[in-house]
Amino acid sequence: MESKQKENVKLSDYLSILLNWKKMLIINLILVSLITIGITFLIPEKFKSTATLMIQESQSSGLFGGMIQDLGGVFSKAFGGGGTSEDKLFGFLGSNQLAEKIISKFKLDDYYEFKKYKREKTLKAFKDDFQYDLDDNGFIEISMIHKNPQISAEIVNYAIEELNNMNLKYAVAFAKKYREFVEKRYLKNLDDLQAAQDSLEKFQKKYGIYAIPEQLEVAFKAYAELEKEISVKELQKDLIKETYGTDNAYYQNIENQLNLLNKKIKDLMRGKSEKSKKLVFLDIKRLPLMQKKFLEIKRDLEIQTKLLEFTLPMYEQAVMEEQKTLPAITVIDEAVPPEIKYSPKRAFIVLSIFFLALFFHIPFVFRAHYILSNPPENDFEKIEFKIFDLIRRIYKIKTV
Repeated sequence: MESKQKENVKLSDYLSILLNWKKMLIINLILVSLITIGITFLIPEKFKSTATLMIQESQSSGLFGGMIQDLGGVFSKAFGGGGTSEDKLFGFLGSNQLAEKIISKFKLDDYYEFKKYKREKTLKAFKDDFQYDLDDNGFIEISMIHKNPQISAEIVNYAIEELNNMNLKYAVAFAKKYREFVEKRYLKNLDDLQAAQDSLEKFQKKYGIYAIPEQLEVAFKAYAELEKEISVKELQKDLIKETYGTDNAYYQNIENQLNLLNKKIKDLMRGKSEKSKKLVFLDIKRLPLMQKKFLEIKRDLEIQTKLLEFTLPMYEQAVMEEQKTLPAITVIDEAVPPEIKYSPKRAFIVLSIFFLALFFHIPFVFRAHYILSNPPENDFEKIEFKIFDLIRRIYKIKTV
């Protein structure tokens, strides 16, 4: 009970000290608040204009879309199966190319007024004011902070227009590059198919052979199936190499598969496979020369025909993708000039400075009371005594 009373006495002492110095506290806090209010009115007002965008999902239809999905996720993303990535759009929005276009059009170098390292500082200041992010609904929000509300809205709308142009430009460039690659493969396929057809025609005219026993036909189909699979794997390998380079994990995996398939072909050609004991698999090197030549030609013809079923739809779809001019984004809400200022937030600034000043004054008052109530013990406390005594006399504070 006695300790409780002791604590109450101490608390009342603290309150008594603060009340004794209340005149200084009130005057100083009012002065600080008034000065802060005056400074906030000197800070220029800024406005924030915002637009909302929806990302259009790009879909590859028909045979092409199915083939791309069969080739795996890596091709789906690279050739349009995965839709438009917000990461790509964010990359465009954060690029120096877009920033410099906006700075040049709206003369923001004069707005920011940097004299030294003008380009770098203007770019940094602009990127601080130019903001973009995903909202809770998955839409992209683009905003700009500027002293002029009209210019703020115009910058956002211009950025959206340029974003769509940049996305379309690079999408068309990629589609063209891909179409040229597929076209090269497709034309080579046509040449190889024509060569195989010519070879078969010459062989048939020369030797008069137009059919071979069913046993050889079955063997040919087995070899052709493996060769077809190798050709498709080689195409996949070339696509990965063209897009991601030879260090990619998908490239190494396809290469290992090709090595195994090639080894299997060699084993079958030499009659070393366990299945070669059956009549379906024959050692072709032991067949008469004409039959061997006939099988090779017909096998090539079958491979190129099957390969054409794969490359033709890809080429046709690649041509269509190159000619597409669909926008990648849809504007949900255009940017309009804001009516309410974004900054400065005067009330927040004034209250923050007020409480900061109060936090500083309270220990100051307790220190002043201690120094003035006790004789100085060293030179530093003597200096403190003189300062606090002067302040006490200025504010006409009585010593408790």
